Amino acid sequence: MKNSALVSLSFLMLLGLSSCIHENFDEPPLNVIPEGNVLTIGQIRDMYIDSIINVPNATLYKFTGDFSVYGVVTMDDKSGNIYKAAYVQDETGAINLRLLSSGGIYEGDSVRIYLKGTVLSSYQNMLQLDSVDVDKNIIKQATLRNREPEEVTIGQIMTGNYQAKLVKINNVQFIQTDVGQKYADPLTLATINRTIEDCDGNTMIVRTSGYASFAGSIVPEGKGSIIAIVGQYRDDWQLYIRSTEEVEFDHLRCGEYNALLEQDFSSVVNNETVALSGWKNIATTGSAVWLGQNNGIDARAKISGTGDNVAWLITPAVNLDASSNEYLTFVTRALNILGAELKVYISTDYDGGNSPETATWTQLTASIATNSNETSSGNIDISAYSGNVYIAFKYSGLSGATGDFYLDNVVVAWE
Repeated sequence: MKNSALVSLSFLMLLGLSSCIHENFDEPPLNVIPEGNVLTIGQIRDMYIDSIINVPNATLYKFTGDFSVYGVVTMDDKSGNIYKAAYVQDETGAINLRLLSSGGIYEGDSVRIYLKGTVLSSYQNMLQLDSVDVDKNIIKQATLRNREPEEVTIGQIMTGNYQAKLVKINNVQFIQTDVGQKYADPLTLATINRTIEDCDGNTMIVRTSGYASFAGSIVPEGKGSIIAIVGQYRDDWQLYIRSTEEVEFDHLRCGEYNALLEQDFSSVVNNETVALSGWKNIATTGSAVWLGQNNGIDARAKISGTGDNVAWLITPAVNLDASSNEYLTFVTRALNILGAELKVYISTDYDGGNSPETATWTQLTASIATNSNETSSGNIDISAYSGNVYIAFKYSGLSGATGDFYLDNVVVAWE
């Protein structure tokens, strides 16, 4: 009886204790960041013009209301090439974010930026959103949403329409004095400007921090493409690379090539028929053929036609490799053009004989002179052809036509 009373008492005490335990714990309140009015980066850039540029003595604009902007992070500060900063881009533009602390957002992050408390300003002409708190202003939407760079030229960047954007520039190289140097100085941590150029001589700064993880990497020698963010410091346009893997300079430098055929006509005899080894010089209508013009300093081939005349100057067979990027280039001048034409053709079935008109010839698109100014044909892409091909320069003039064409520096090459 005594033991039964103790068991009953214990059961009642446990029952009372369980009735005091809450099944639902109190949860901390959620920190919900409002969206507010949604702006684009393009609209933010317009706000800078309206609120600062067009307002006397204004230097900045602070967001005090609920506004948001969406974008994708195109560069973070993980590599050390930029510090406490990131670049964000949408379909309307791009902007630099100045962060209160380093890290927290990364390249490829799709984010919403809550603008309240941030400051819109310019640092040495570079537009920026300052005082961005990653915890309070950044709401990550997704990851691995990397944007493709926009392909542009150095000249296009200089227009000012690509500030803060991720771009790709093709057919550029570092100037010769920068080749083999380090991007920056990892010992003194000094930031260094290197310079790229295109084949027309347009140049642009590539700026690298001494804190960058690749500061000690060597500037490559060749020509190719570079992916980077477009920055600005005062009136200087600059590129900030994210990784040296995005500097792919694996082609020959400007002006360098691997020649499959090269003819500068330096061996022709002045006013005598061009008779070069492997070349064909044939008049299929009329009597005018290509002659040499050589004063001992400059040399070229010349055709002077009067009336009904068709004259061919045909290269030796050139063997093309389908896996290479072959091109044709040449230079022309012209005088006294009246109804006469010079065109360039390619053939895969010409037999190398004296009847070129029986072969199939495809006209190539080229820039050919119409006056006395030297005109470069440009690099004419012939990489679609393979095996033995022939290139023909065909002069044509009907009755009453006249014209003098000069041909020089014929090159078939690949890079």
